[in-house]
Amino acid sequence: MAIIVNTNMTALKTQTNLSTATNKMGNALERMSTGYKINSAKDDAAGLYVATGLETQIRGSKVAQDNIATGNNVLQIVESDLDNMLSNLNRIRDLATQAANSIYDEDAMNAMYEEVVARIEEINRVSLASNFNGLELLSGNSRLATDGLRLQVGANSDPAGNSIMIDATLFNQIDATTLGTGGDTIAGSTVTNTDTVATGAEKAFLAATAAASYIAVIDSAIDTISTNKSTIGAVMNRLETAEESLITTVENATAAKSTIMDADIAEESANYVQNQILQQTSSALLVQANSLPQIAIQLVQG
Repeated sequence: MAIIVNTNMTALKTQTNLSTATNKMGNALERMSTGYKINSAKDDAAGLYVATGLETQIRGSKVAQDNIATGNNVLQIVESDLDNMLSNLNRIRDLATQAANSIYDEDAMNAMYEEVVARIEEINRVSLASNFNGLELLSGNSRLATDGLRLQVGANSDPAGNSIMIDATLFNQIDATTLGTGGDTIAGSTVTNTDTVATGAEKAFLAATAAASYIAVIDSAIDTISTNKSTIGAVMNRLETAEESLITTVENATAAKSTIMDADIAEESANYVQNQILQQTSSALLVQANSLPQIAIQLVQG
């Protein structure tokens, strides 16, 4: 090997090795401190791209889970209010069945009628009071009764695979009028006519035969409520399945992102120690390499 002064290649190579070891130590420290093996695009541009897409899906899926929970809350409110109406209808049916037994005088029939009036007014009140976030659910006055309820249950825009539509009929007006149990004038009505076929509560408690025919009216109303409750149950089961699918999606996407992004601390610790030794070795050798030109001075002096 030639003895030269201007260019000390041995020192340059040793310095390069020292810088490399120092940089790798820095990378290992960064990965151990952040827990990620990709901390910037320069670490792995393709991996970062894939991980970013996975993170988008994870975040979107979690929001979709919240959407499903909100949808279930809406349906639970509707179901609870329908249960309230059903309870009142069953009591009205009990009274009609009682009145169909012709052992009661006019005062007793009027007493039954007054309770029925109160029950019908409660059905109407519940219809108007059923509400979620300002949207009336059973009055038929909100956009839900026209457009239905759209739930975003996926992270992406494709409606076929990422949304569930709840039919508008579930949010149609349900009250004493639509159920056929009594009109809007029920509260001001009095038992004064002599009809024996009941189409509403006003005529149902005039005679036993009218009360008996009113039972069929109540049965029809109960059937309407039961049908809606069955629809709610089917939709809630579907939402539960969609939520389970989202949970699986989040788990799988999180695992894939972890494979790409998360640092192996044991491996990075070993890399750090290895490069620390190389750094110390390079530092010691650099001192020796820098002293090589001194041989030229010795030659000149000799």
